[in-house]
Amino acid sequence: MQTGSEEQAPGRPWAAARWWAIALLTAAAIAVLDWLKVRPQLESGARLPYLGWNLGSWMLWVPVVAALSTPVRKLVSTRARPAVLLGAFLGGYLLVDLYMALSLAGLSRVFGPPSLHKLTFWGMFASQLREVLYFVIYLGVVGILSTVELRRRLRQEALTWARLEAELTRAKLDAMRVQLHPQLIDDTLRATAEFVRSGASTQAVQLLARLSDVLRMTLATLGQEKVSLGQELEFLQGYLALQQIRAPGRLHSRVEVAPEALTAEVPSLALFQLAELPASPWEGALELSVAPEEQRLRIRLRQLAPARAQVVEATDRLGRLKERLEHLYPGSHQFRVEHENTGLLCTLEIPLVHLESVEPFATGLRVAAR
Repeated sequence: MQTGSEEQAPGRPWAAARWWAIALLTAAAIAVLDWLKVRPQLESGARLPYLGWNLGSWMLWVPVVAALSTPVRKLVSTRARPAVLLGAFLGGYLLVDLYMALSLAGLSRVFGPPSLHKLTFWGMFASQLREVLYFVIYLGVVGILSTVELRRRLRQEALTWARLEAELTRAKLDAMRVQLHPQLIDDTLRATAEFVRSGASTQAVQLLARLSDVLRMTLATLGQEKVSLGQELEFLQGYLALQQIRAPGRLHSRVEVAPEALTAEVPSLALFQLAELPASPWEGALELSVAPEEQRLRIRLRQLAPARAQVVEATDRLGRLKERLEHLYPGSHQFRVEHENTGLLCTLEIPLVHLESVEPFATGLRVAAR
């Protein structure tokens, strides 16, 4: 299996060449600007030699930047202690001074103005230690490299945290699906046994068939944070069918959905969390309407129950949905829960995004559309 660094290896030569080109161009630009500043003070015969000297001396900083990048990256990534950072900084400065003194002494024997011919190594080394400019340049190079590496590390950590948060959310969602199974299976089997004992075999078969559909749809969406509205409605319809078979005549539901909204993307199990009913047979009505409105998908679900305690119980179970919406649509959704006498009105607005291809569940259920 390839690691992330191995997968990015083909792009590294181009990236390295780009940074080398930027460093060379920057050094050349600084050398020319420095030369233009002192050019009026130079004799005509010394202008070109001094330009060559400036270009050569500033180009010597390009290998320094390349050499410092690796140790700076390691020190930042390992979060070295302050004492280690200070020692590495001062040690690096001495090494850079040695390199620059040796290089400039050799350069002075090849070209440059007469005043800079045959400079000595120790003379250049001592001069650079006293020269504040070299320290400022070194400090700037280290600071830029540290900033670049720190930003890269922070960006990687942010991506890692985002992936972990997404995985945690999916795990919670899958856990919710798994927790749904025992309750549904237990309630359905109890109701099936009662139907069998009372001789209502048709209702028992219908109940088991609907349970099979709900379980199949639940397993089909494992690991998916978002599904199409059509799939979500199929699951909700299967869930409500179970409740209506368990307690015929006690639960009434009405669903109004604009046909163009069936391919809209919605959080998986969002409608179920809005319409989730207590384990005991629930008496009342559910009214659901879904319609697109100006690039937004508006979902309204009203629960009506004779007993206010049942509505309060439903309110307490909406906390999980609020957490998921904050993760999936930070700052771009609206979720309101309002009490209406013995009723509860939930309004959800999310960005309207249509899925290109939607695979319906392999069930006998049909999605009701307005």
